[in-house]
Amino acid sequence: MSARRTTSIEVGAAAGLVGGIASGVLLQLTRMTTVSGAQAPAMALVAAAAHVAPAPAAWIVYLVYTALIGAAFGALLARQDVGEGSGIVWGVLYGGFWWIVSGLVVIPALHGVGPLTPAAVDIIRGASLPWFAAMLVDGAFTGGVYAVAMRQSPLAARDTRAATSRRAA
Repeated sequence: MSARRTTSIEVGAAAGLVGGIASGVLLQLTRMTTVSGAQAPAMALVAAAAHVAPAPAAWIVYLVYTALIGAAFGALLARQDVGEGSGIVWGVLYGGFWWIVSGLVVIPALHGVGPLTPAAVDIIRGASLPWFAAMLVDGAFTGGVYAVAMRQSPLAARDTRAATSRRAA
């Protein structure tokens, strides 16, 4: 694994944490209707999926999740020179992808429900809009922070200069 790829994955994980904090605040502040019909912070979706009751535990689970998907974002973009604007756009698209995957596959699986089934939709239904917004916010922050951090990384800058000089030769 190249040094740039390792750096990209590390930066992606850190950017994912930043995105997770921003989107986690959104989930904590927005309300959802639970399966039982009660109103609760949308972060309760994470708590229920992870089978944890206290909010701090849900936050830890959510931040680990966002760091992991941030690391995957970094791995996907390791060979790309990403500007701030395109980083945000790619991040929002990536967040939309994770809204679908997490809402219809990951969260239902953690509840013991088959993916892409009516029962899976029922689990996410009450929180689908806040979850969608949170995943887009997470993606935007992850993409933006990733792009800025990679531009400022000495290793990334050195690799970019080397690639540019190889192309010029």
